[in-house]
Amino acid sequence: MYSQLVQAVVEYPQRLKQREATVAHYDTIHIRLGNLRLVLVLVAAVMAWESLRRHLFSPWWILFPVGAFVAVAAYHSRILRARDLVQRAVAFYKSGIARIENRWAGTGRSGEHFSDPHHVYAADLDLFGRGSLFELLSTARTRMGEETLANWMLAPAAISELAERHAAVRELREELDLREDLAVLGQDAGVGVNPEALLRWAEAPSRMKPEWIRQLSLVLSILAIAGAVVWGYWGVAAPLIVILVVEAILKYRLKSEIDEVLLSSEHVFRDLRLLSGLLARVERHVFVATRLKSLQQELLSHGRSSDAIGRLKTIIDWSDSRNNLLVQKVLDIPLM
Repeated sequence: MYSQLVQAVVEYPQRLKQREATVAHYDTIHIRLGNLRLVLVLVAAVMAWESLRRHLFSPWWILFPVGAFVAVAAYHSRILRARDLVQRAVAFYKSGIARIENRWAGTGRSGEHFSDPHHVYAADLDLFGRGSLFELLSTARTRMGEETLANWMLAPAAISELAERHAAVRELREELDLREDLAVLGQDAGVGVNPEALLRWAEAPSRMKPEWIRQLSLVLSILAIAGAVVWGYWGVAAPLIVILVVEAILKYRLKSEIDEVLLSSEHVFRDLRLLSGLLARVERHVFVATRLKSLQQELLSHGRSSDAIGRLKTIIDWSDSRNNLLVQKVLDIPLM
């Protein structure tokens, strides 16, 4: 405990200063890239004007500033993402310093929803609420983590289990890099992932039946593309129109099931990027404590859990693309 306090008193301010300097560096790059993007837009506009009005050069030359703009925008996005992560690290160390200086009350999650007025000691020991023990201790990134901590505080454990927990704590308190990484992962620095909803979704039966609908949708999509090619080359639109009518009828018949599946699952899949990142960071770390090693092995028992969650996140990203205007108005029915 003393070594951890020394580490926090000495290391936290140093790292905070380093992270703040990095944020300032990224801010400078951000401003320069923003100015560069503006210049590229102006250059493209001038080139377009000159090529259309005076024909000084081929319009194809406009592709150079446009391509440069796309490349700069992609790099700019990476810089902003990196800056966000470092800003979260700044918040992480400021929170740690606030705990050391006893300024933490009211700055974290109170865990009040775990409070049980009939519990034998929870109210007497101020386990939950503003300025509670839960608020002091919890740095959980998921609701599962919060629930685990709350359950540990509300119920006794066997001596052997406590010994394993203490060994895990002794190891983790020296792993400042790991704790920082876990604190900054995800799209925001809050607590995410709804375990109950995610589990209910995972165990629910498939509503999209019969199974041959998937194969039929793929066949119809291919036929629609072929019909568009026939129309474009030979000017015969009838095959495409017939296929579109069949697809529209099928889409109409399945609309209620599709809407039910997609709408009921939207809130379930929030923070999957956070969950995948947390799992990946834990999976690649080398642990010594027995409890930590067993938890890690459980994650890897059926392959890398982070990869499975990552694949699910990719599927959800494709599902979310239906909100794109081009997909909704043009591609939705032809490509099913």
